[in-house]
Amino acid sequence: MTPSFESIACAATPTSIEVLGQTLAEFAAKIGTSPRAARGDYLDLMRSGLGAVLPEPVRVQREGGLVKFCLDVGGADGTRLETESVIIPMSGHRGSTWRTLCVSSQVGCRMGCTFCETARMGLVRNLTAAEIVAQFAVARALLPPSEKDKFADYRYFNSGIKNIVFMGMGEPLDNFDEVTQAIRVMNEPNGIAFPHKQITVSTVGQVDGLRRLGELGWHNLRIAISLNAATDQLRDQIMPLNRAMPLADLKRALLDYPAAPRSIFLIEYVLLGGFNDSDEDARRVADFCRGIRCVVNVIPYNPQRGALYETPDDEAVYEFVSALRRHGLFAKRRLTQGVDLMGACGQLGNPALRRPAAALR
Repeated sequence: MTPSFESIACAATPTSIEVLGQTLAEFAAKIGTSPRAARGDYLDLMRSGLGAVLPEPVRVQREGGLVKFCLDVGGADGTRLETESVIIPMSGHRGSTWRTLCVSSQVGCRMGCTFCETARMGLVRNLTAAEIVAQFAVARALLPPSEKDKFADYRYFNSGIKNIVFMGMGEPLDNFDEVTQAIRVMNEPNGIAFPHKQITVSTVGQVDGLRRLGELGWHNLRIAISLNAATDQLRDQIMPLNRAMPLADLKRALLDYPAAPRSIFLIEYVLLGGFNDSDEDARRVADFCRGIRCVVNVIPYNPQRGALYETPDDEAVYEFVSALRRHGLFAKRRLTQGVDLMGACGQLGNPALRRPAAALR
């Protein structure tokens, strides 16, 4: 006999969110039945019945339509650790609107990029698949019905979220198994059913992880590359991973990646005033991108605590984007949102957790 939804919800206490990290087959095996028999309960649970297991946000901040929220995930010694996630309002040039959810895959990060607030924390710990999926479920619950109604033309059960991007705290491919499991759960047809083509995994250029990801055959999954410099000498200074996985290796991994025929890579380029913003830098970016189907997103450096770089002014950003276009690239400026909430690109990370992090691992 298949357990009722009520009994499943009662068994899934607020402290046991592992159900959020399970596909239908894994859920069925856990409750001792077949996927076919468990399908209805799993579908109801993942689409509308997660209230019994959702963590309560420890902090919610709003700026216009942008929402930043933090979830308590706990440390090995009982210390409170937090994820940080951001719901970002988006709009198209024809008046269309939607929401993008930026999720974290780690608390902190060990990549050491010098322009990133999260990197200054060091790696505190990896998140589990359940903790990653919980960020989507909480975001869905945080959006009021009036916001969800605007997205009735989109699927995903009127969650109000059209895209999920792994661009929050952490390097997703440094937590490969848990991130890919979270994607499996979110993509589960009889559950959340979020399509691969609406999910983006952003990496600093973790070549080994890119190759493993390609082997999964998820051809419609979107990939973003945090490039930020197009010479090894310059990239070594701001992204330590480049010393082990230089640009030539990264480009080969992108050329070999088994993406769908019409898919494009997103090349993310954080513009650091007076450092990587010259016309020669733009030409080198074009050289790197040659042969790769891509769009370049130029992101002005967002101010941080004790910032190491200058934020370029609007004219410098315009000139750099124009230079990229002159060199034959499809390039655009990414609009900055959430700066005052420390919710913009490169700003996520609780400074209180900064390096006594080693003691929390």
